[in-house]
Amino acid sequence: MTDEGRVRVLHVDDDPEFADVTAMHLERVDDDITVETETSARDGLERLRAEAFDCVVSDHDMPGMDGLDFLRAVREEFGDLPFVLFTGKGNEEIASDAISAGVTEYLQKDVGADQFPVLANRIQRAVGERRAKAALEESERQLSTLISNLPGIVYRARNERGWPMEFVSGDAEGLVGYEADAIESGDVAWGDLILASEQDRLWDRVQTCVAAGEPFEVTYRIETADGTVRWLWERGRVVGVDEGVEILEGFITDVTARKERERELEREREFTEGLMDAIDDAFYVVDTTGAFVRWNDTVTEVTGYSDGEIAAMSAYDLVPEAYHDRVDDAIAETVTAGQGTVELPIETSDGDRVRFEFRGGRVEDTDGDLLGVAGIARDISDRKTRERKLEQYETLVENVGDPMYVLDTDGTVRMANEAMADHLGCDRGTIVGSDPTEFMPAEDVERVSEVIRTLLSEPDETWRTVEMRTVDTDGEVTTTENKVAPLVDEGEFTGSVGVIRDVTERKLRERELERYETIVEAVGDPVYSLDDEGVFTYVNEAIEPMTGYSPDDLVGEHIGTIMTDDGIEAGEQLIRDLLDDPEADSGTIEMDVVTRDGRQIPSENNIALLPTADGEFTGTAGVIRDIAERKERERRLSEFASVVSHDLRNPLNVVQGRVTLARETGDVDHLADAAAAAERMERLIDDLLTLAREGETVGTLDEVDLATTAERAWAGVDTGAATLSVESTATVEADAPRLRELFENLVRNAVEHGPDDVTVTVGADDTGFYVADDGPGVPAEDRDRVFDRGYTTSQSGTGFGLAIVEDIADAHGWTVSVEESESGGARFAFTTTPDAR
Repeated sequence: MTDEGRVRVLHVDDDPEFADVTAMHLERVDDDITVETETSARDGLERLRAEAFDCVVSDHDMPGMDGLDFLRAVREEFGDLPFVLFTGKGNEEIASDAISAGVTEYLQKDVGADQFPVLANRIQRAVGERRAKAALEESERQLSTLISNLPGIVYRARNERGWPMEFVSGDAEGLVGYEADAIESGDVAWGDLILASEQDRLWDRVQTCVAAGEPFEVTYRIETADGTVRWLWERGRVVGVDEGVEILEGFITDVTARKERERELEREREFTEGLMDAIDDAFYVVDTTGAFVRWNDTVTEVTGYSDGEIAAMSAYDLVPEAYHDRVDDAIAETVTAGQGTVELPIETSDGDRVRFEFRGGRVEDTDGDLLGVAGIARDISDRKTRERKLEQYETLVENVGDPMYVLDTDGTVRMANEAMADHLGCDRGTIVGSDPTEFMPAEDVERVSEVIRTLLSEPDETWRTVEMRTVDTDGEVTTTENKVAPLVDEGEFTGSVGVIRDVTERKLRERELERYETIVEAVGDPVYSLDDEGVFTYVNEAIEPMTGYSPDDLVGEHIGTIMTDDGIEAGEQLIRDLLDDPEADSGTIEMDVVTRDGRQIPSENNIALLPTADGEFTGTAGVIRDIAERKERERRLSEFASVVSHDLRNPLNVVQGRVTLARETGDVDHLADAAAAAERMERLIDDLLTLAREGETVGTLDEVDLATTAERAWAGVDTGAATLSVESTATVEADAPRLRELFENLVRNAVEHGPDDVTVTVGADDTGFYVADDGPGVPAEDRDRVFDRGYTTSQSGTGFGLAIVEDIADAHGWTVSVEESESGGARFAFTTTPDAR
């Protein structure tokens, strides 16, 4: 006998390929089944003599000793060991001989994978019945000493409808809520306790066993005296006959907990399978030979092969032959190092090749023995396309006619293209690593540096053009126009870039082109020119996406078509100021642009005077920029300034409390907790400011454990006598710090609005996860407002906590709603599954 719960099967079939396919499918269909194979009945007998197996599965038509002879030999030597005849050559005569020889199950081979779940079921049933029989025999042997301690009852009953009990012993009241005397007297009929939906099935099962002269085992549901439904397991047998009616004796016990565990395990299995299929990337498990053991739906979607085809394939079948050595290396690396990564093309059923990144990890059994490799395959075609585009841009930079350069943070030349080398009359090796003052006047370099500093302080302006000079190796000075921009990575200045253009000839035509340069100086934003009456004389194409008006719609119309009265008045005042100040020729106003459909867009209008004719005002030119996002960022920054003080309250209290304890007790260990809280405060400040600047954004997404994150969030909040209950070990793809902040705000909300001993529950369901409490809850009329910024019913709250929760959920692409929890409190439900929204 093998380990309880595991089923070890010996499969004997003279076709080794079919034996291997059968083993693979049985182990895939049922994780509890392990299959060993032999290709002859004689080898099978030797294997049985050497090792313990729970079941034998055998073909019939085999050379030497056929399946029936093998069955007879097994029965003679190994007794009632379950034996399943699984044969492709089936007829009534063979079936009859097999039954006569004591076969446990008889199953004819079929085409396709649907036969293997049936075979697995037959195996489990045969092994289960044998194990149950063995267990029953053992229990009967010990019955006399154990009956007083068994959690149930023993009984004697008449085999009639309702099974009237003549004798009941044991904890009948604990089992069904009625005294044994009431059941024996007939005041409580046992059959009346059985649910109506169970009675016919139960009667038929018992009568079948009684007619066959065999003990019966049944599981059914009853309703106890207090109305509770319980699962009972009963084993009984006929012990005699009274006036033509069989007398039954048996044992009944409560198996409700086991049934609930079975249902929970099944739900967990379904959840795991569903989770794997919900993963966008391809999930796979292969054995050490590369053969597929498990896979999710994405594998079939991206490859175009069916599940049946995948089952007969290995990883090598999906990868072009030229890459098989890399597959070998990747598997070897993963097995040796525990994990590995490789990029390979997959060849689909249509013959297409798609580039994937494979990230795998070593899979072991409970004894640490190697089972294979599990991993995720991610389509990186888009990333490869971006890399190719980067190469194209690099090629463009090298081949463009204008000199280009990149400076480090300290101003050292880090890159220069070939055009730059030609412009200065030297090779690039001389330029790279040098100081720009070697090729440009120091005052010009300083002026460009000042422009870079200005651009860094003006986030709405990304580049600026500076007139400067360059000096080649011959000492020749050239007047140039340098279009410069700072390089920023995640808010940090990393250097600057410049594109130089020789404008010597253009300077000769500058006076003639002044009007046109004024119009197009801000390409990409709406650009216009007005005559002295405020009528459009030119509008570029960028005006239409912003306002809905085409250039043809506006030329000849007054500026008031797209401006409010306040905007017109501000613009006129700016023009008067510019005309009064001979040193000024441009200025900026903030205004609302009015679109064709009546919407008003906050905008910035950079207005410049057109060149005058004989000192007379001839009109203006302007560049309009949409600043709605900037205004929104300013608003969010203001809100988050308030949030900082709100969310820092608890860690600040921890710091103050721990420092006070350290002073009073002299125990410096408190300072470590204070330092940790201070560090938490610093991280929270950084995170809140980042979220304020970037809006509803998140950082790197990883698979984050809900339970661990909830517990860490709980530790960062002053919860007093409150209790945390985590009911799920699920994971969610999230930015871990953002998710922790979400939990902290919900915990703080529950503690601030609930009783001192409030219980906060974190769990997961098919659509996402939830945070519930047993506090007073949220009235139905207030549920639409709890996420509004500034809304609170607590004197100590800021009204931003739940707004932050909603922002974080939105940033992840989730939806959040507030409901009533099972205990009447608040339940915040987060839908993370796209199909559920």
